[in-house]
Amino acid sequence: MKSILATALGLAFAFAASAQAAPMNLGGVAFDTDDAATTVLWAQGGVFAGNLDDRREACVDPTDPTSTVGSNGVECRAVEVVGFDLDTDVELDENNTVLQDPDVLAAFFENGKTLINGAGNDVIVFETLDQDDPPAVTLILNGDQIIGDKLSVVEVDGKKYTIWGFDFSDLGFAMGAAIAAPLYVQTSRDDENTPVGSSDIAAIVGLSFEEPMPEVPLPAAAWLFMAGVAGFGFAGKRKSVA
Repeated sequence: MKSILATALGLAFAFAASAQAAPMNLGGVAFDTDDAATTVLWAQGGVFAGNLDDRREACVDPTDPTSTVGSNGVECRAVEVVGFDLDTDVELDENNTVLQDPDVLAAFFENGKTLINGAGNDVIVFETLDQDDPPAVTLILNGDQIIGDKLSVVEVDGKKYTIWGFDFSDLGFAMGAAIAAPLYVQTSRDDENTPVGSSDIAAIVGLSFEEPMPEVPLPAAAWLFMAGVAGFGFAGKRKSVA
């Protein structure tokens, strides 16, 4: 009976993951799939494999989320990391890249959402574990880097992923401080700035966002009140003239 129940729960979990419902909890890590990066660009390096249509290079301006091509007119968006789709990923390494440089991704989030330094981890990165390279991911902000904390290893639809967590407090940001985009993601490097392995990035998700300003509805009778105030002002002016 327990095995049947476990199988049923496993199937339900796999179905929920494939459906990608917004609020989720994988391996004890709670997040919202709607908060995954909506734009990811190659900030350095890129991919160079297969057909010409598959080639991508770093964007001319990786700080501009509207960028679409690199210096040679080649597509520069890392579309595999956009949203929360663990079935696709991109490999960050220094081999077979357009510019022969270590790969770096620039991640942006939905317009109107500003990342902040909240309590605990503020960003998580999902890395596909489908090779023998040491798993390690680094996040870069304003030239400084955060080494990711390994939060969990989860299995979804038969594939394993490491969830890396990043806390902006490690860069000295005050609690509640707004974070300017973009965030740069790359494979960790050793003391000689050599990449350690090559990371396969499947998703980048924000955890801490600035609360949007609440919209205060204008009362239906507000125009009457404003008209009344305007009338008092006009009357006052006439009285002073008299």
